[in-house]
Amino acid sequence: MAYIIDKHCSTCHYCYNECPVHAIGFVGVEYAIDQEKCIGCGKCEQVCPAGAITNTEAPKPDPHERRTISCDAVVVGGGGAGLVAAVRYAELTGKKVVVLEKAKKPGGNTTLGHNFILRNSKLHTAAGYPDRRAEHAERLFKNSEGQLSYELVKKATFAVTDMFDWMYDHNEDLKNHVKLLRFADVSPDMAAFMSWGAEAYIDFPKRTTNTKSTDHSMGPGWMGTFVVESMLKRCDELGVTVLTEHGAKELMLDKTGAFQGVLAADPGGETMVEAKCCLLASGGFSNSKEIMNRVLPAYNEGFPTHTFTMAANTGDAILMVEAIGGAIDLEHVKIPLFGPTHHPFPYSSVCLARFPEMMFVNNRGERFTNEGRPGDPGQRLGPMESQPNKTGWAIVDAATLELLGGRLVRGEMAGPPVDKDCMRPWREQLEEECTRDIAAKKADTLEELAELLGVDKETFLAQVERYNAGCAAGVDDQFGKDAPFLKPVEQGPFYALFLCRFNEGAEGGLVNDDNLRVLDKAGKPFPGLYAAGDCCRGLIKSDDRGGKFGEMGWAMASGFLAAQEMAGYTA
Repeated sequence: MAYIIDKHCSTCHYCYNECPVHAIGFVGVEYAIDQEKCIGCGKCEQVCPAGAITNTEAPKPDPHERRTISCDAVVVGGGGAGLVAAVRYAELTGKKVVVLEKAKKPGGNTTLGHNFILRNSKLHTAAGYPDRRAEHAERLFKNSEGQLSYELVKKATFAVTDMFDWMYDHNEDLKNHVKLLRFADVSPDMAAFMSWGAEAYIDFPKRTTNTKSTDHSMGPGWMGTFVVESMLKRCDELGVTVLTEHGAKELMLDKTGAFQGVLAADPGGETMVEAKCCLLASGGFSNSKEIMNRVLPAYNEGFPTHTFTMAANTGDAILMVEAIGGAIDLEHVKIPLFGPTHHPFPYSSVCLARFPEMMFVNNRGERFTNEGRPGDPGQRLGPMESQPNKTGWAIVDAATLELLGGRLVRGEMAGPPVDKDCMRPWREQLEEECTRDIAAKKADTLEELAELLGVDKETFLAQVERYNAGCAAGVDDQFGKDAPFLKPVEQGPFYALFLCRFNEGAEGGLVNDDNLRVLDKAGKPFPGLYAAGDCCRGLIKSDDRGGKFGEMGWAMASGFLAAQEMAGYTA
């Protein structure tokens, strides 16, 4: 058997960690399978959460004529929002539900999600924490400066608690996996980012799957995976039909404009699902070159932007709703371009490249930004946009590298708390990266390093000399980096870590009302057609200024709310 990793792998590292013969590694910034080493065991395909690994020798499905399925509610998208909605609707109504998932496996981006923010829950109440959800909703709405609906902010703020408590009551395993932590016990920047309206948060401290991973920043294995697995188990119990490799491609309306069915492409042909109502929860559009070019052409310019989203995020809901005359808002969408960053490589090296003591250079060998303030997270465009090919390098010498490596192991870094076990192999991981084609470079001299990077040697050496002089004087005359972060690049061996842009999704598009109904261009709802999660405007803002609701939290809340609206519609 011959296995390949499909385009748009999210690089969650699961297959890499589980391959028994180490046949998987980076080629450029994507994982690939070395066919000479591969023994055809299929372990990689088994563990891949996205179904992004294909056995090219597997038999092809038999073709079939268009088939028709009838149900009460159809859900397009088997990610977190879709699965929560399917289960909740089935529980509320006892009616038949069909879920259409384009990928080989359900779960969507929720599978990769670490956690979602709760301002209140039964755990908060039991611990005596006050309920400040209303205060949080008011503040988030005010800070959105008109981008958000107050009514929907309030609904969702309470609904995400209702969803968690609902899952907590029906899942004994969840009680063994979560705990309540005070924000005062985490790093100050983490607390400032998450703690609006609460003194404590729900922590999911240990992976349930993908346990060999040393990348603490993403799943599978965290709360998102737990939600997906819990909802799929409940689907089985309730008789909810989940059809994978069924990609919705056309919405059907009756003569009054009400929803009546959806046509999907499946491995052998087409499936028509006739239903009384439909939830569009098919995810974002970061893997649609067509839509991304319409919204943010820079995304597809230069070195390919790596996206931590599932390959199935191709904006299907946007295209289908456009085709029936629905309202599309591509102005208030969120497409953060993070960078400079070392993603998607080992997380210890990603964190090394984040330290402000690094020196950043572009492909001309020129320093181009203040490494202590390289860019604001959640913004569309950062300092990489003006650099040739949108790439660069983080430069460090041996002495500073030892200093930073020690900080990694001790957990002394900005950002969310990180499992220190993820950082202990930092040295081995970096040295391994230096054997790859692009991930990192190592040289005994700066001249040799310039050659390995392909930058102009004279320019690079002059920049290092100027930077080192600034370090000695305690003054950065180029970009004003704070003196404590000025560490010279003078003691070999020297290292360079590849820098590029990465993206965590492209959210928004469909225009919805406060009841999560999809609207037409006149602002009227299509009867029976709803939207949830990343595909709709919902509570998405163009950036994170003023705070954010949270993408995974929105998926949970909107799926829960949409199910209740759909239940009322079909009552």
